[in-house]
Amino acid sequence: MPKELSVPIQLFIDAQQKSYAKKLRFFLLLKLLYSCGKTRLEEDELLFIEFIEEIRCRKTSLGYIEFLREKGWLFYNQKTGYYLLKSFERIRRENNWEVGLAFPIDSSSYRNIKAVTGAVIYGYLHRDFWRKLKRKKSVRLKGRTYHFLSPKFNYQEKPAPAATKLKNEALRHKLLFVQKNYSVGIPNKKAMELCIKYQQGAPNTMVFRDGANRFQLIETVYPLFHFKKLKKRKTYSKGYIEI
Repeated sequence: MPKELSVPIQLFIDAQQKSYAKKLRFFLLLKLLYSCGKTRLEEDELLFIEFIEEIRCRKTSLGYIEFLREKGWLFYNQKTGYYLLKSFERIRRENNWEVGLAFPIDSSSYRNIKAVTGAVIYGYLHRDFWRKLKRKKSVRLKGRTYHFLSPKFNYQEKPAPAATKLKNEALRHKLLFVQKNYSVGIPNKKAMELCIKYQQGAPNTMVFRDGANRFQLIETVYPLFHFKKLKKRKTYSKGYIEI
């Protein structure tokens, strides 16, 4: 089993958007178990995988396998009797994913798909935001971090509570750190209430903190991990099949 996989970050986003996170986790386990890129998935292998994944029904395992075959990520070679696992680079190329970053996955972290997805989303937003500031590009603050997404990273926060859960999972697994931010203390509470009433866009919440009324500002999210850079895409001649 390899110590680590470099998984394209857009794969986690796609799985979240299209609701196949559990199936992705199954695929990641196969990639970890069979670093050679092929397996027969015979009875003893399936029993071992089901034990690790806590899958109680063979129908579930077969459903995951069928899903991966339909996606083209698992190819059955009738001549040899082996299932071939498609490479992450091939998956990335076929989906035209342009972001050249990966998240490191090992035998422990692969199970925490929600936490990893939350870390990927907010970690990339943090990186993209500061990169834009560094390049002195104008960034319009609207009260929510996902407004800083680049066109290459297509993630829509729908619904918002789902993304909050992902962020909380990432926090629980210590992949992110969130700093709460507040305005300076404002003694006139009525003035603050009027400000909230007539404020356009996302309204600020008024809180009482450290002995004064304050506005709760945008949270600052810091990633506690490092992305890995994917290798540059290769060009392939016609007729060449790469798994």
